[in-house]
Amino acid sequence: MKKLYIFLVVSFALNIAKGQQWTTYTINNGLVWNWVDAIAIDKQNIKWFGTEIGLSRFDGTIWTNYTTQNGLPGDVVRSIAVDSLNNKWFGTEDGYGMNCKISKFDGITWTIFSPSFLINNSVWAIAIDQLNNKWFGTTSGVLMYDDANWTIYTTSNGLVNNSVTAVAIDSQGNKWFGTDGGLSMFDGTNWINYTIVNGSDFNFIISIAVDQIGNKWFGTHTRGLYKFDGTNWTHYLYENNVSSIAIDSQNNKWIGTGNGVFKFKDTTWTNYTTSDGLVDNNVYALSIDSLNIKWFGTYGGLSEFNDNPLNYVGNIRPNKNFLVFPNPAIDKITVELSCGLKESNLAIVDIEGQQLIMRQITEPKTQLDISMLPSGVYFVRVMGERTVSIGKFIKQ
Repeated sequence: MKKLYIFLVVSFALNIAKGQQWTTYTINNGLVWNWVDAIAIDKQNIKWFGTEIGLSRFDGTIWTNYTTQNGLPGDVVRSIAVDSLNNKWFGTEDGYGMNCKISKFDGITWTIFSPSFLINNSVWAIAIDQLNNKWFGTTSGVLMYDDANWTIYTTSNGLVNNSVTAVAIDSQGNKWFGTDGGLSMFDGTNWINYTIVNGSDFNFIISIAVDQIGNKWFGTHTRGLYKFDGTNWTHYLYENNVSSIAIDSQNNKWIGTGNGVFKFKDTTWTNYTTSDGLVDNNVYALSIDSLNIKWFGTYGGLSEFNDNPLNYVGNIRPNKNFLVFPNPAIDKITVELSCGLKESNLAIVDIEGQQLIMRQITEPKTQLDISMLPSGVYFVRVMGERTVSIGKFIKQ
């Protein structure tokens, strides 16, 4: 029987200041290894962390670690993505381009793909398009898999360089490939390549993200961050190594670098480092979950950062303590508590952290009138004696 290595989270480091909370995870409390290369968050808000020595799954309470002893085809996990069916896709290897494979995990079964193209060919990035096609950036070009056939794209097809280190897909379905020799955009028929931007070389691109208004953000190796609005290029963070980029629900940009994490809000930059609570200043992977909590993978472990200004107290737990229904809602919601949360304080909070409705509750079920709220995403915060639980609902 295959063994799974399961750990309970028994300790964590907290730094609560100005409504912000940092939590650190290392091999000492569940993470399989401290060097985190990749992060993905699935449709159940479960986090998946790829490291140099295996894969970790974290549901908010329990860690489950996977290595080659229990299904993972290679212990070095370079890339992760989640498809529309909640399958997890991994690019793995034994290290330094050896025994490279692509695998799919449905939660029970591992399916391993090893097309001949992948021999000694690392998979550095994965993205999944609106048709559920998988796009893999490798050291020898791009692989596309439509669940039946594999298609290869290289410089002979129009790709600017075969060493592909980043992949992203915009709302129009255009594919953007960052390479060791510039940037390529592929609309399904035509290729557009960029190698010179604002008069300077624009060659080694290692991260890409698309924001809520369609701007593309490109992180480079040692040359900082670029924004492209479709016409104009803007350069930020000169001489920084920008390994990861993510966009939160308020369209703030989070940038992982060798000098910590930068947050870019409108025109304001904020830098977070180990002095603030980050476990290590070399931030290689970055992702944001459905509660807008940030996860930073570093060379020294994992940092969870909750900057939501809800001023939580006590232990924050995933929402397993109450139900909110209907969801989406129109005029009213019902909050049904577990038996352990009687005599709790309840608040409805918007994404800016403003408390809109507050209620002390003593019954298992409470109905709230939300007809006065504008359409949008809201949070339900239930504060018990020792815990705070957060749920989310949509007002139509």
